[in-house]
Amino acid sequence: MPSEPQPVSGWPASDLPAPAHTWTRRLIRSPFLPLSAWTGIWFAILARHGGIAWIFFVKGSSLLFDGNYNGHNRPGFMHLYHSYPGMQIGPLAFVLAQVIRNVVPGQPVGPYQGVVLAQLIMSAIGLGALAVIRRIILVSRQDLAASRGFRPAFLAGGAVFMVAWTELAVAYGHLDDALALLLGTCALLAAITGRPVLTGLAIGLAADAKPWALIFLPVLLVTDRNWRVGRPWQDRPPGRPLLASLRSPLIATAFALAAVVAAWLPFFIADPLTIRALHYTIANMPDSGLRALGVHAAATPPWDRSAQVLVACALGVVAIWRRRWPAILLLGAGARIALDPGVHGYYTPDIMVGALLWDLLGTRRPLLAWTCISFFALNLIPLITANSVIRGDFRLYLVVAFTIFVLAVPARLTWDLRSDAAHEQPASQHLTAAPTPPPARPAVRG
Repeated sequence: MPSEPQPVSGWPASDLPAPAHTWTRRLIRSPFLPLSAWTGIWFAILARHGGIAWIFFVKGSSLLFDGNYNGHNRPGFMHLYHSYPGMQIGPLAFVLAQVIRNVVPGQPVGPYQGVVLAQLIMSAIGLGALAVIRRIILVSRQDLAASRGFRPAFLAGGAVFMVAWTELAVAYGHLDDALALLLGTCALLAAITGRPVLTGLAIGLAADAKPWALIFLPVLLVTDRNWRVGRPWQDRPPGRPLLASLRSPLIATAFALAAVVAAWLPFFIADPLTIRALHYTIANMPDSGLRALGVHAAATPPWDRSAQVLVACALGVVAIWRRRWPAILLLGAGARIALDPGVHGYYTPDIMVGALLWDLLGTRRPLLAWTCISFFALNLIPLITANSVIRGDFRLYLVVAFTIFVLAVPARLTWDLRSDAAHEQPASQHLTAAPTPPPARPAVRG
């Protein structure tokens, strides 16, 4: 009988290529096999009458790259955001939409300008976001990989998440929101693994796809280990100045700013009136969280967009200070939902990404409380009642409830970052110094 492959000298056995039967077993046991099938079912349900927002990406990409669309007489190209300030979609999303529409140059793919291909890609993006969330959890808490409850909790939470995601990806077809959420989760993964350059680029590209992605800015602080465990001002190693804790966040910020400037500045240079897009307003819907807060203006207040980002950043910093960085995405999305004048089904995955991450990572044991509560409040309440006041109150109360819970819940109910930090030492500290010899015994005279 052939002998088993022996480890190569100098390489651990775990780094050797796994046999084919091992890969097959991993594929069968992977949670993404049933989740992909589940996504396919919802794709089939929603695709027939889906893609209702894809026309905005067809129109915007045509105006940006061809300069016209269906007889529109206002100038396109670099004047896009001046001529059409209602295009609240970033240039990165238009670039990808153009690629999807013209996989074969000059020949749009599939029916309705590639909408089916776009729906498939956005569904895959949702599964990709789930994979990144799972990776964040396993990198942060290796004890969960071997626990019995993690796999069923991830499967159940992922199934609920994908129902909400397919509404964004298939029913609406909002490519910009899908990209922003995927890049936001990738930024968090890069941050906790100590990659400030990738973190900054991911945040910047997310804002290039959808400007509201600036709510993820607190992720930049997590690139430093001392910020991640909530102790940048105290318990620093001897000789480590405070500014050293800002080195990685500053690098990440610089690359995020560079990515944003590279995408948006050419439009402002080519047409300074692009600034009109910053002041574009939408209707304040009767069941919005903004109405529930008591803001009854007919359109978006001038302070609203900046308030969303500022509140999200403030809550994110408080979460880091409270040693609860897994809640950054949830709190940022909550600030957006509570202060947004719009109410649409594709807003729900913003909350679901953060809720699933917090439920699986932020608590001591995986518990899908906020994932299920958020889905009920945002997706099922509108089906139960047509009362706009009740709908708006549920949106607002949901955000207030999980914000207070995440920031004020006793530490004994959350994952203890301090105990995790005890095992997270810089590489230089893993080198053991030579043992100190015992003191010489004094000589005894005869």
